[in-house]
Amino acid sequence: MDSSFLQQLKQYFNKEKIKADKKLVIYAFFVGVATIFWFLNALSKEYTTTVSYPVNYMNFPKEKVLTNELPSQLTLQVKAFGFDLLRYKLSTSFLPISFDVNSFTDSRAEKNNVSKLLLPTRQLKNRISRQLSSEINLLNISPDTLVFRFSKIVRRKVPVRAQLKLGFEKQFMLGDTVQLVPDSVTISGASVLVDTVKEVWTRLLDFPKLDRTMKRNIALKKIDGLEYSNKRITVKIPVEQFTEAEKNVPITVENLPDSLQLRVFPDRIKISYLVGLSKYETIREDQFRAVVDFRETNSTKGNRLKVRIVQMPLDVRNLRFSPQAIEYIIEKREGSPL
Repeated sequence: MDSSFLQQLKQYFNKEKIKADKKLVIYAFFVGVATIFWFLNALSKEYTTTVSYPVNYMNFPKEKVLTNELPSQLTLQVKAFGFDLLRYKLSTSFLPISFDVNSFTDSRAEKNNVSKLLLPTRQLKNRISRQLSSEINLLNISPDTLVFRFSKIVRRKVPVRAQLKLGFEKQFMLGDTVQLVPDSVTISGASVLVDTVKEVWTRLLDFPKLDRTMKRNIALKKIDGLEYSNKRITVKIPVEQFTEAEKNVPITVENLPDSLQLRVFPDRIKISYLVGLSKYETIREDQFRAVVDFRETNSTKGNRLKVRIVQMPLDVRNLRFSPQAIEYIIEKREGSPL
């Protein structure tokens, strides 16, 4: 086929495409103009519609707490021209309506010790209208009634508990009890809620590799509906290096009849334990108590009794002892009746 013919054909289709594109642009232009005129015409008309508005409740009665949930927004039925509605929604769609509870209720809950108030929202129409644009006519408010249920605020002191996840480097341990300052807080709220709370917990503290004493200021876990006298407390975690120590402790026989005596072999056990360096010199032998129970001689086999540790200092950790069972011989005491 002749190349000149192909070029002519190509130019022909390009011309047709350009003509089609021009027609499309002209068509789109007139559609856009028509749409603008339609939109402007629509905005010039008056409409009745609904507008959702957030509510900010404030100034509640003193020494009272709200026990029910209030609507977070009011639905307003309004009438206005389209231009005014569009401008108002664009400019104030995130502004809350301020709701002064004591002012709207004339402080009735506070003055008369009222526990429940019903407030028809039609009473709020004039006040809310003043917060709207003057070009917008407020027709109705939904819900039609706001219900306020109040309870007298009660207070009670409860202990604070620390939520801890502790780990230690080698040769280190908890040197003493964890200290909380303050160790209790006063909670306040409705009695139905306050009466159920026995303690308040801290947020989780996680120390995986402790090698020194730590002191942290930490927030308390929030309980909905309650206020705390302290929102944060100080937690002190005493950490110190430890060492291993040993003591030889005599064995005491419990529940032994006066007419008998029990000889045990051996009569002492060796106790090993971990203790902080600062407490090493304070640990004494008499702070431990190892016992066997004579009554178990009736149920044991092989003349062996199990040894139990019934007393030990609070400062020791990882206590171990041996032997854990000992042999015994029962003998009659001299001078006792047959």
